Amino acid sequence: MTDCARSIQLTRRNWNENHRRTVAARKVLVRETISLFDFKPGVVEDRSGDIDLRGRLTDVCIEYSKEELNAAIGHLSHMLGLIVRYLGIKLPYPIFHKSVNIYVRCGTGKRRNISKMPLFLDDKNFRRFTIGMAMLNYNIAYLCHTQGVEISLSQVTNILQALMLCCRSPRLGM
Repeated sequence: MTDCARSIQLTRRNWNENHRRTVAARKVLVRETISLFDFKPGVVEDRSGDIDLRGRLTDVCIEYSKEELNAAIGHLSHMLGLIVRYLGIKLPYPIFHKSVNIYVRCGTGKRRNISKMPLFLDDKNFRRFTIGMAMLNYNIAYLCHTQGVEISLSQVTNILQALMLCCRSPRLGM
């Protein structure tokens, strides 16, 4: 019995060491990803100064061109994709690319066209884009939850701020 107990203790010690190394590696990968994208949480730099994006989506769409908005969302979704791969997390609403466009898919939809929502804005898709952004917000809130960061309902739309809080969480990678 003592040989068995020692074997179990050695296995636990090895597992704990491997877990510690995996968590450390995940933290390094996520922090390097953040450093590649020079984002500043909650603020958009503009020629006229810093602007808070807590307002309505329609206000943001009027203030910025579709190209600027789509580029920012594209960078954010790319960054999110890298982070969830490094952390080994499956998002509730998968994000995928089709040609140059980014979409988010509802996992429960049976019909493909209805279940995929655009994460890019054009002249015809504002309503579906809004639904896609809500799904992206949910994905980021879910990621935060898995890493021990609770986001209040009033802050769910501050996705960049939530993502930065998640990436700086003491429980990151566990």
